[in-house]
Amino acid sequence: MDKMKKILTYGDFKLIIVFAYIVSLFYLALKINWTNAILFHLFVILLFFLVYNINELIYFIISPILFFYSPINEYLIRRYIRNKKFKINSISEVVIVLGGYDYTNVISWIKPNYLMSDIKIIVKFLTLSKKDFSFYFDAKIEDIIKIMSDKAAKEVFFVGHGDSHSFQLNNKEKIYYCDFNDKLKYGKEFIHQVHCGDKWGKSLIDYLVPDGNKKKCFFFRKFINSFDVEKWFKNKIREL
Repeated sequence: MDKMKKILTYGDFKLIIVFAYIVSLFYLALKINWTNAILFHLFVILLFFLVYNINELIYFIISPILFFYSPINEYLIRRYIRNKKFKINSISEVVIVLGGYDYTNVISWIKPNYLMSDIKIIVKFLTLSKKDFSFYFDAKIEDIIKIMSDKAAKEVFFVGHGDSHSFQLNNKEKIYYCDFNDKLKYGKEFIHQVHCGDKWGKSLIDYLVPDGNKKKCFFFRKFINSFDVEKWFKNKIREL
């Protein structure tokens, strides 16, 4: 109830628009017919395409499904991690930082940070590698500084949304990798940027990982999805 109250009080205007749109779409489907609802959705998608890029368009096409799927996906992943009794919000040899959700922002409803398959393949890789690991939920900038400063953490995963030189901690806060450009203070054996990248900007791997280990780190300078994540880790598992 408190979470819903927060959403209604502080939710951004886009969230209200999208929520109203999806309710209208389902009302149209149930009261008239599904064909009209689909045609109306395709018309809106066409208008959307004229304004936004193709990557955002894909999310909008399936937004009526994602609007319900994203919070369920996040709940199931957190339950999976807790049920497996994995370490949470503590420093281990390997720390997996999970991008956070803010349900007062529309992006959290239609653009999942990660899928269950992403989490499970990472767990499988680390388990077979016989590494001690922990998950970090709802990290703030000060938490990242603590993780990066602690020499006990030799390997760090950033899983969620970002680009080559930044990572989205949540919908309102991000870290810039250039702020950690100090190998003596923040250096790690491996860093995995399990999120999208772009052609420009130095990665955290460039700043902090020894040259001999850089090719063993997860990093793409392009838009990626769960298929890319699963393929990369499956290849690494075969090499073990």
